[in-house]
Amino acid sequence: MSAKYIIRFDDFCPTMNWAIWEQIEPILVKHGIKPIIAVVPDNNDPTLTVNAPRADFWEKVRSWQAAGWTIALHGYQHLYSTPDPGLMKINNFSEFAGLPYQEQRDKLEKGLAIFAENQISVQTWIAPAHAFDTNTVKALLDLQINVISDGYYFRPVKRLGALWVPQQIWRLRPMRSGLWTVCLHSNDFSEADIQKFKRDIEKYAPAIITFDQAIRDFPANEVNMLDYAMEQFWHVSLRFKHTFWPFVYPIKKLFRKYDPLPN
Repeated sequence: MSAKYIIRFDDFCPTMNWAIWEQIEPILVKHGIKPIIAVVPDNNDPTLTVNAPRADFWEKVRSWQAAGWTIALHGYQHLYSTPDPGLMKINNFSEFAGLPYQEQRDKLEKGLAIFAENQISVQTWIAPAHAFDTNTVKALLDLQINVISDGYYFRPVKRLGALWVPQQIWRLRPMRSGLWTVCLHSNDFSEADIQKFKRDIEKYAPAIITFDQAIRDFPANEVNMLDYAMEQFWHVSLRFKHTFWPFVYPIKKLFRKYDPLPN
């Protein structure tokens, strides 16, 4: 099977960067792309306060869900309270990982209550900073949230009683096979990023599917040794890139300057 892609946007809340989003949303609509939208129920993170609160935010979220977009629970207040990297080991800070089960469950219940108050139903979890642990998964399952958008796999897997739909990349890039979720943060987009996003969507649109299609078309089995090997390989690759890319990129950019071939 040729590679398929899911588009995911994180950090949606009433005070997000609406000027950027209003340029991105028409691109998605034009190409029939139905992304995952990770919504913070009660944002208290000052870094996500870009614009004045939008009064019709929840109306917008309901309209996206009605259009077939997947709405996911993105934490509770997006405030990091522990240095625990959790299961994914990407960041050394978390809103959930490392906290007792009941404390995590209380946060999740408060977030879900806000969603219910605004007539938003969810079955999918997206952890702020990709940081969550086994207590998080147990609390999610106890609250009927059984799908997690995360994991360095080629395909959806069953792990700890939940369905994990993998999220491994942060830009659209050519892959030979498998399922790849691209995690994007539109709050940080520049005008150049918007134009690149537009070009990438035009190029990859035929291979981009919805979250529901991914669950339907990629049957999930229990996570196995090959999946764990992929997870370790991808984790090491990302660590290597984060460590050495600041040194490698300037050299690569210098050689590209003299490369007569188009990128």
